Amino acid sequence: MLLAIRVEVDSLAAARDALPPFLDALTRLNASASFFINIGPDYAGKTRSKLFRIGENKQQVRNNLSLAGPHGLARLYGYLLPAPQLVSKAASQLLAIKTAGFETGLLAWDRVKWVQGIANADEAWVHTELQAGCDAIESLFGERPQGLALPRWGSSRVAMRLAQRLGFVYLSASRGTHPYLAVTDGEPVNLPQLPTSLPTLSELIGLAGRDEQGAADYLLHLTANIPPIGHVFNISLSADGGKRLPLLQQLFTAWREQGYELASLQQLHQHTHNHILPWHSTQQQSWPAYQGLLTTQGPAFPG
Repeated sequence: MLLAIRVEVDSLAAARDALPPFLDALTRLNASASFFINIGPDYAGKTRSKLFRIGENKQQVRNNLSLAGPHGLARLYGYLLPAPQLVSKAASQLLAIKTAGFETGLLAWDRVKWVQGIANADEAWVHTELQAGCDAIESLFGERPQGLALPRWGSSRVAMRLAQRLGFVYLSASRGTHPYLAVTDGEPVNLPQLPTSLPTLSELIGLAGRDEQGAADYLLHLTANIPPIGHVFNISLSADGGKRLPLLQQLFTAWREQGYELASLQQLHQHTHNHILPWHSTQQQSWPAYQGLLTTQGPAFPG
């Protein structure tokens, strides 16, 4: 059974510092994954605002900020310093993803702008952001992205419809339990959704007294019973690709021992061809540890 690894390359620091050792770790384990890139400007300095904080208590928020928050000059990106674009400033590191044989997809052109604006965005705004991201991915890798994994699982009916029109073959833009086809605001979108089905390390560590090992044990408890289609686990390289890399390697090895194949989302999408995907409504809901609303997998449609 497949356990797909959804990796967010979400900042310049993540691309330059966390990505190379993470690629090496996957290669050594002969594991696969999909890398979704914030390909445009890195407004890291703006991610210290409340909207981007993760945690249900002050300790969690503090710990996550210390790992994923901007450091050094990156604190000034978008304020006193111009925001560097990953497509130009981290081109060699990003190209190494494809060279190593991994799938690349689009996270966003500008993840900060997306998280701040998607809730009230009209079609023109969404199209501009997605088109810019697609064009930049194509200019760097020589091919259009097949998968779209939106920042902070922030989506909308307009975004899903435009993703289909722009040629994406699957979305990973919601939290849920299993792959499905979405009905959003009453409109069916015939584009498979591969939702993130497992909690992230940032959501678990520091909650209910859990340390890193406690978080790993909890995840392994959740994956002990293998589901019919598989799981999706999200990794933010800004938060998880540095000090937490040994913990991730431990998890990857343990999941193999449970019987999972560590896969890309493209592989999971291909695997869904063997199943008739159910239709589910999507909802905008509050989610533990986050400010604002996330897109979630709702009840089966029709209920």
